[in-house]
Amino acid sequence: MNDLRNLLLDCRSALRRADRTFEDGPLRPRLDSTIIAMSTAKAEPEDDAAEPPTFSAQQVAYAWQQAARELHFTHPALYAELGEWVRERLQSDTLVDPGTEIIQAQGHLQRAHSDNDSLRADLAALRSALAGAVALEGTDAIGTESECAQRRLQILLDSAQRGGGLPKPRPEDPDAIAPTSEELQQVSQGVREFSSAEREWCVGEVMVRSHFERNPLQLLADGDKALAALLLEDHRSGT
Repeated sequence: MNDLRNLLLDCRSALRRADRTFEDGPLRPRLDSTIIAMSTAKAEPEDDAAEPPTFSAQQVAYAWQQAARELHFTHPALYAELGEWVRERLQSDTLVDPGTEIIQAQGHLQRAHSDNDSLRADLAALRSALAGAVALEGTDAIGTESECAQRRLQILLDSAQRGGGLPKPRPEDPDAIAPTSEELQQVSQGVREFSSAEREWCVGEVMVRSHFERNPLQLLADGDKALAALLLEDHRSGT
């Protein structure tokens, strides 16, 4: 049965090359039907053993076999290259199923995400430690978290080279502590943060303007953006 089916496959390939009208002729569908019927027909069992439940796998294997046999005649160079790939895989120690490869790749991706989250947590802890060690004042506090962290790190490096510890912040003139409208706008947009002196001044100013309706802890809990927004709102209202 297999030899006859293979013979029909060879005949169909030869007819396809010899006759350009073969694909549209009546013989091609008859050959296709006969080949498919021969490949899917149940062989007569020699005993009472049940047919193994691999019908779908057999169909897929047959389809690949059929495509490869046709490539041998229509595209011999591609057929030779495909054969080389098969031989390389057969010489490999193990053949991994594509589904298994996908599962392995998903596992690698999950571990990469976990490592990335761990690195982000370490970076946040480092920035927090730098902020606790070095307080930025005035224009030094302007910029993103990365830029501020780089400035703090540079201050630490400069102090280590000079010796004698970190420089003490200079006392600020009380009249120069109050942030300008432009600086308030920058803080409200998250472009910069208040210095510790500016924050203290803003808390006191908001408490006075709101007739002490809120205490300092509440104002500090809202953050610099909310504090700046309250002062900007008073500026716009003319108070």
